[in-house]
Amino acid sequence: MAKVYVIPLTSIYIYILFFLLLTHKTKYSIQYCHYSTPQKKHIFSVLTKKKIKLKVENEKPKIDNNIINYFKNIRNEYPFFKNKSDLFYFDNAATTQKPESVIRSITQFYTSENANIHRGIYKLSLQATDNYENVRTIVKEYINCEHPEEIIFTTGCTHGYNIACSIIFDQVIKTPNDEIYLSYLEHNSNIVPWQEEIRKRKKGKIKYVPLKKSGYINIKKLLTRINSNTKVFSLNHVSNVLGHIQNINVLIKKVKEINPNIVIIIDAAQSFPHMKYNIKKMLQNNIKIDILITSGHKFCAPLGCGFIYINKQLTTLYKFKPLLYGSNIITTVKKYKSEYVLSPYVYEPGTQNISSILAMGVALKYLKKINIKHVHTYEMYLYDLLIYYLRIYMGNSLVELPTLKSSSSKFSNSGYKLNISNDHINDTNDINDTNDTNDINDINDINDINDINDINDINDINDINDVNSNMQTSYMQNDNILPNQVQEKTKFQLFIHNSRKYNLKKIGILPIWSNNFTAFDLATFLDFKNICIRSGHHCASLLHKYILNISESARVSIFFYNTPEEIKYLAKQIANVSFMLNKMKK
Repeated sequence: MAKVYVIPLTSIYIYILFFLLLTHKTKYSIQYCHYSTPQKKHIFSVLTKKKIKLKVENEKPKIDNNIINYFKNIRNEYPFFKNKSDLFYFDNAATTQKPESVIRSITQFYTSENANIHRGIYKLSLQATDNYENVRTIVKEYINCEHPEEIIFTTGCTHGYNIACSIIFDQVIKTPNDEIYLSYLEHNSNIVPWQEEIRKRKKGKIKYVPLKKSGYINIKKLLTRINSNTKVFSLNHVSNVLGHIQNINVLIKKVKEINPNIVIIIDAAQSFPHMKYNIKKMLQNNIKIDILITSGHKFCAPLGCGFIYINKQLTTLYKFKPLLYGSNIITTVKKYKSEYVLSPYVYEPGTQNISSILAMGVALKYLKKINIKHVHTYEMYLYDLLIYYLRIYMGNSLVELPTLKSSSSKFSNSGYKLNISNDHINDTNDINDTNDTNDINDINDINDINDINDINDINDINDINDVNSNMQTSYMQNDNILPNQVQEKTKFQLFIHNSRKYNLKKIGILPIWSNNFTAFDLATFLDFKNICIRSGHHCASLLHKYILNISESARVSIFFYNTPEEIKYLAKQIANVSFMLNKMKK
């Protein structure tokens, strides 16, 4: 527990003392927190051994109106919202809407440019080939990697992960003891392919990284488990259910320091639309992603396209084998044997989804014009606004769960508690570790995930349980409702998993569930209000089953074309529907 010294504000000399403390180098981390006690005395809290980052009241979020207007103007570039002006779309983690320029590029291809690639010698085909290959360069420039040849086009993340698994099991996994580290937060497309390859090839085994109560990877504990059998880490950068942004810079750097040959695979499906990757800059700071996977439709490109970045060192180190067999990847065909190209292009057989890949290039050009520095700021403003309105409309029926531990223990009466044997979990104690007081290893600046200078001391952000209790109770009176309401199993509650109050880095995704009605019911009745959110396990089965201990949740996911007015309407209707469903259950 951090030591906190409280000093009454009685004179100007206190301000002078405080200023001197701030400017004087000390072993303490100086933190100023100004709030009122019940006796109306204003106080400082200073001289803490750990940094405390905690809001003190439920103030309405604020942001520069110019930023709001900037993104409202961007919204006008999406025909969907003109054609569906009465619809409120909040399923952006599933897929995003498409700007006019992307839609126009598909029409342009089929009306004026349609020809196959890598085959014809006539001008139309050669031009289509040039345009197709130019998208590789566009992707290369967008993520700032070294070579266009490091980019392989796919149909999306599922296809990408099957390619990655094929590479790993062909070249890296050699024995049954070789370890592949995943997390309980992963999308099924980053779990099932590994399971199937292990089953088919009779080698390799899956391990799960330890998690903190906050839902972030426990890097410190993870590093102690790396051994000579550890071959691969395959992890999402952002959870598609919790929205947590993992600190991959610290994780990758420290893992590679232990063993540079460990292959790092990053699922960027949810992170790519909200932040920029700078591969060269990461490499300069000894942060090497070996394989990066994403889907185009998550970042305003059409459905059915995506790409993998494969570091050039892997392409020179390994001999790639086809995942699918057919034309366009062959050097020689004989009567009983064929030979294949040696480059990663071996993973692009047959006729590609040319129009969608061309449109993906247009989408990246479009995103490049948007001020990425404002994207996350604005999206989190909308997220905070949603929480603010939910607190107002839901009152004491809203229960904010800041940790995974609270999700699976204190609030197990949420209606969907599963009877799960600990035998199903490799590292049960690590999921809700109560002894480790180091939180998420200081997540770096969101606008550019590659800014290594933003990585501070590994213990920079204090663990949730270390927050001083006096400050914790001053955050919001609604926190005090939790112990009493847990005793009442019939009491109506709407649960949200919200680590935002502790300033942990995330994107605008909010999971919601109740102890009195299903997520399916909530999403269905919101649909009657023209609101689109998703319900189910969101292809994150392990997260729901083993971590949240619920069978399903409703998910709100925010994108930069959403508006504050939509957020207010969403919160109000969530409350209206929730109270209505609660009455129906009585």
